[in-house]
Order: sequence, then structure tokens, then C-alpha cells
Amino acid sequence: NPVKHKLESLLPRKCQIGIRKTYRPGAPFHLHKETLAKRSAKVTTLIDCNKLHELRWILRDMDINPSTFELVARFCYGYKIELSSENIVSVLCIAYYLEMSDDHSSNNLLNMAVTFLEQRVLMSWNETMKALRICTERILDKLADVGLIEVFLDSLVEKALNDTRLLQDLITLPLRLYEPLILELSKHNVSIESLVASVCNYTKRWVFEKDSGDESFSRHKREVIEAVERLLPHERGTISCGFLFQSLKESIFLDACSDCRKGFEVRISSQLDMATAKDLLILFPKEDGSYDIELLKRILKIFYSNYNVSDLSRFVSIARMLEDFLLEAAASDAGLRVGAFKALAEITVAASCDVLRYSDGIYRAIDVFLEWHRDLIESEKMEACRVLECKKLSSEACEHASKNEKLPLRIVVQVLFVSQTQIRNNVAREMKDVEKKTEDQVDEDDEMEKMSKKMLSLEIEPGYSKKRKIENIECAVHCEKKKKSVWREVKRKFGCMTSTVKACDCHNKKRKKTYRY
Repeated sequence: NPVKHKLESLLPRKCQIGIRKTYRPGAPFHLHKETLAKRSAKVTTLIDCNKLHELRWILRDMDINPSTFELVARFCYGYKIELSSENIVSVLCIAYYLEMSDDHSSNNLLNMAVTFLEQRVLMSWNETMKALRICTERILDKLADVGLIEVFLDSLVEKALNDTRLLQDLITLPLRLYEPLILELSKHNVSIESLVASVCNYTKRWVFEKDSGDESFSRHKREVIEAVERLLPHERGTISCGFLFQSLKESIFLDACSDCRKGFEVRISSQLDMATAKDLLILFPKEDGSYDIELLKRILKIFYSNYNVSDLSRFVSIARMLEDFLLEAAASDAGLRVGAFKALAEITVAASCDVLRYSDGIYRAIDVFLEWHRDLIESEKMEACRVLECKKLSSEACEHASKNEKLPLRIVVQVLFVSQTQIRNNVAREMKDVEKKTEDQVDEDDEMEKMSKKMLSLEIEPGYSKKRKIENIECAVHCEKKKKSVWREVKRKFGCMTSTVKACDCHNKKRKKTYRY
């Protein structure tokens, strides 16, 4: 570049000290070393020790963009500079690294930057977030050396405790700042729901929604998912099942550490009865179309080992969820092989054993699987139907299966036998009910006879005539019979028995008036 060479020729040869960025080769800064030395104690030391070769690469260990260093250079030359939330962290790191303190020169850059940070940045949540969003790993290393990371975290924690709605803004922070910030907030009176919502949003932004084949990016995603597992609570029901299944899937795909995968498996198992078939479909099948049967068994084993057998409602939920999952897998995965279907069906049968009365759900899944795999031979169909317990089919399922042409002939014969057995049992049960009703009616008639005899044995009170006594007894017996035995009235109407007691109307007779003279 002719213009560049002309500008370089204007500078004295001894003053052309290039401070070159490693990621910007060919774009050096040409500055006077004496001018820098007036503001930088580090540059002064290098010059005094005659280490000019080190001066050329003085910023090689710092991830500073050229515009920020240009800002520092202008300050060294006496120009007025504008500090902002976007450049304050980088300026601080350069000023600290170059030892631009007031001990070396009055009104130096380090003191100016610290004052701006305290008065203009840390006082505002938004300005603090702006300053931290652009921090790279190298800048964070320098911040850690200075001790400013703790300063930023304390400022954010103080403001977040006053308004937990601000937690949603934290998803833009680097992981190195986000993780210690959430850990610090968890020690204070911040609700679990707020923390979980923040962590889930952070995961969706940096793991679920980002996709790249770059190895460094995959490594960052792996670091994020491992940190998320450490941050999530273990309380049952605080995290959605869908998020846990998706996190476990990503941890397997990113080859996260075993503790990370185990942590998600335990959390899923603790609330597996709250999951749905769609949640399981997030995890199965895998990218290659296969089903990790051992993973499913491991999750179920953890669940069954941690719950009381007396709480059957959760076991029922698991059994029904697995039936729905088997049906969805058979309906949505046309590439599902017979062996994989059989393995999933065996797990479903084991979960529903002694829990569900009928196995209609498994039958529906088999029916759908055979519908999608019409090309199966008889032996393969029999292999898929081997787990079906025909004796646990309901009468409706038996009726459907007996006419199902997709089923193997042996299964149809078994279903017909079960249907005949069910019919015979139903008839026997109905006959038994009829006999029981007849015995109850006989007992009722005997009880009424005893009551009649008891009423007839009542003693006659003084002053009553024998005729009056008989009328009263007949009235009581008749009223009691009318009240207690509807069945006797029905038989009487149909001529099954004769009435020996006339309906009395003594309660309708008026008492004869007597007059005393």
C-alpha cells in the first residue's frame, strides 16, 4: 500500500515499534515507545531492560480488538477519549496490564476507568449487562486477575434480589459468569421456580437452539449442558419432563460426562409418572433410528426402586404411559424392527403386570404395528404377538381380535377360546345373581311371617273389647305389611297369594260423640 508506506516513512525509524495482534497479522500499530512509556510502567520497564523484541508483542496474550487499543493509544498521545459500557472492560484490562496507574503518572487511564465503572456502569443493571456480554475468555481471565469478577457478580446479585424478573436477562452472559451467579442467587431467598426458568432459558439459547458442526462450538455446548445439570434442583416436579428428556438427549449426543447423564436420568426417574408418551419420543429413537432399550430399563429401574409399592396410582400412570408410547412408536416409526418392537412391548407388559386389568393397549399397538408392516411373514408376526396375553383382553378387544385378519391364526384361536370362556363365566355369574335374589326374597317373606305372629301375640289393654283388639291388630299388621313388603303386594296382584286380612279403614272412622246430661 503506497499510502501506508508513506505514513510509515514519516515516523523515525527507531520509533516504529509495532504492537501487533496475533489474530490481525499485517495490521500493526506504529507508536512512539517514549510516548507509551510516559503512561505505562510496563513499557518503561521493557525499554530500560532493552527488551524491545518483547515490546513488539506486548499484547499477544490479550484478546483486545484494535479499536479498543486505538482508544488507549489516543489517551497516551493526550487526546480525549470516550468510555462506554461496551469498551470499559477491555480498557480496564489494558490499563491494568500496561500498569497505567497514578503511581506512574497522574490522572492515568486505570484510575479513570475504575471511576467510570463505579459511577456509570455498576450503578445500572442494563449497563452492567452490556459490559459483560462482550467479554471473551481471555478478558475474563484478566478480570479474574484484577478481582473484578466478584465486583460484577455482587452488583448483579444485589439487583436481582430486589427484582427477580431481571433473571431472564442473564441468559446472554458467558457461562463463566452465569454459573457462579446462579449458584450465589440460590443461596439467597430466590424461588426455585425463578431459578429453574432462568436455567431452562439459558439452555435453550446455548444448547437447544444452536447447531454447528464446529468442534469448538460442540465443546462449548458440552460445557453448558454439564453446568446446567449442576445448577438444576433435584426436587420432584420443579422441572418439566420435556426439558429433562431433551437435556438427556443432548448430553448423550454431546458425549457429556457420566455424572451429567446420570443426573438427568435420576431427575427423569423421580417424576416419570408425570411424563407422557410424547416426552419419551423426544429420547427415542436415537439419531440412527435405533432404540436404547438399556437406557429405558435403567430409568424404569431407578423409578421402581425409589417408590413405595403401596402407591399404586403412580405405577398405573407408568403402565398407561408405556402403552401409549408403544402405540406412538408403532404408528410413527415405519422403520421400527420386529426385535425392537418386541423389546419395547416386553417392557410395557412388565410394567402393566398386576397393575392394569386389561391388556387392550398392548393389543392396539400390535394391531398398528402389523398394519404398518404388512410384508411380515407368519413367524415374524408371531414374534411380535408373543407378548400379548389374550386372557387379559376385554370382551370388546376379543371381539375385534377374533375378526382381525392381520393376526396370526394361532393368536386368533386363542382369542376365540378366551371369548368362549368369558361368555361361560358371564352366564354362570348371572345365574348366581338370580339365585341370590331368590334367596333374599324367601328370607324377606319369612321375616314378615314372624312379624305377623309377634303382632298377634300383643296383650289386650283394660277397657278394650275383644273385637276392638282384633281390629287394631289387623290394622297394624296390614299397615306393616303394606310398608315392608312391596313384593307381597305384587304377588297378590298377580294372584299368587290370597289376602286373609282386609284393608282396614279404622283410621277413617269418626269417633261417636257422647253427651253427658
